[in-house]
Amino acid sequence: MAKFKPISELINNYQTGYSLEQEFYKNPDLYEVEMQNIFMKHWILAGHTSQIPNKGDYLLFEFDKESVIVIRTEDGSVKAHMNVCTHRGSHICLEKQGTVKALTCPYHAWTFNLDGELKAARNMHEDFDFSDNGLHKANVELVGGLIFVSLSENPPSLDGMRKDLADVFDVFGFDHMKVAKHQTYHIKSNWKLSVENYQECYHCAPSHKDFAKVHAMAMTPEKFNKQKEDFIAKSDGYVRTKASPFYFDLAKEGEECYQYDRNPLLPGRKTGSKGAEPVAPLLGKLKKYEEAASEFMVGPVTYFLIYDDHMLGYRFLPDTQETSICDLFWFVRDDAVEGKDYDLDDLTWLWHVTILDDEEIIVNNQKGVDSRYYRPGKLSEWEHFPQNFLNFYLNAISED
Repeated sequence: MAKFKPISELINNYQTGYSLEQEFYKNPDLYEVEMQNIFMKHWILAGHTSQIPNKGDYLLFEFDKESVIVIRTEDGSVKAHMNVCTHRGSHICLEKQGTVKALTCPYHAWTFNLDGELKAARNMHEDFDFSDNGLHKANVELVGGLIFVSLSENPPSLDGMRKDLADVFDVFGFDHMKVAKHQTYHIKSNWKLSVENYQECYHCAPSHKDFAKVHAMAMTPEKFNKQKEDFIAKSDGYVRTKASPFYFDLAKEGEECYQYDRNPLLPGRKTGSKGAEPVAPLLGKLKKYEEAASEFMVGPVTYFLIYDDHMLGYRFLPDTQETSICDLFWFVRDDAVEGKDYDLDDLTWLWHVTILDDEEIIVNNQKGVDSRYYRPGKLSEWEHFPQNFLNFYLNAISED
């Protein structure tokens, strides 16, 4: 049995400007703290209303040992219930997505309505109270059609983000999008390595050849900053360029961390695709291609990249301590027709190949972190976002 340092000692030993010690990725007690203090407390993207358009449609949102039923109810609202029967604990929904008239446990046939209320339970004692045996509820918030779930009884507020980014949601048509494709990628690494990788573009030029042909942020900081300054100076302001940097440790008190920014693509590049040519109709109220993309983050593990004609959603989740899941969602405007307005292969190509690149480098990163010779390394000047994540992470695992 490996002997691990106390978590408090690991936190106290951390040196700002460096990566984490090996034990942060290996200590099973620390992994449980991460589940309780991060994944059970914050808002995480569960899916989109276009995936459950009709009464009784549901999808499962799952990570680690948890499974949540996200369902369209009788009155058309979206609710979330833990996928745990209140009889003896069996999962109720066994398929990842489907349509039901009621939620019936396959074990002993306890039946719950779409609101999670227990309606049928055979041969129970006379004093059995149906009203005390409904499904455990999870919190749900909608941002446009995006469905966020929090398992906390007192989750951080999203109100500040809604007010701040109302103009962004309006111009991009967040109320008028649909999921064109959702794909899950399984990565043989601890979840933190997946998140850390997403936070920096220090690796973009050497590791993402196709991405680097489209995105200016793959250039050196000096060249990128100059192009961004020129882009903002020329912008007509129709699409917001003002940043909202409230990510990770910069979150406001009592509010969920979030972030928005708009960055230029390389000159002549219109969108994130092979050849950087349009792949779908313009989103929302957009009237032209600006050769730019907006980035949007909600909570610690959900990120979006908004091109002018489609949006990409990234979600990183732990499966086990040693394995993680990356879910990619491709969004288009809700009146776009597949085969006419967009081709699915063209729409998804760039970020499918990019996540395959990421999977390889993250797995190789995990192999090195597992080595007896691994030591924390110095972060570069390009890696300020990973530092913000590490600050947030260390604060989170320090909480009682």
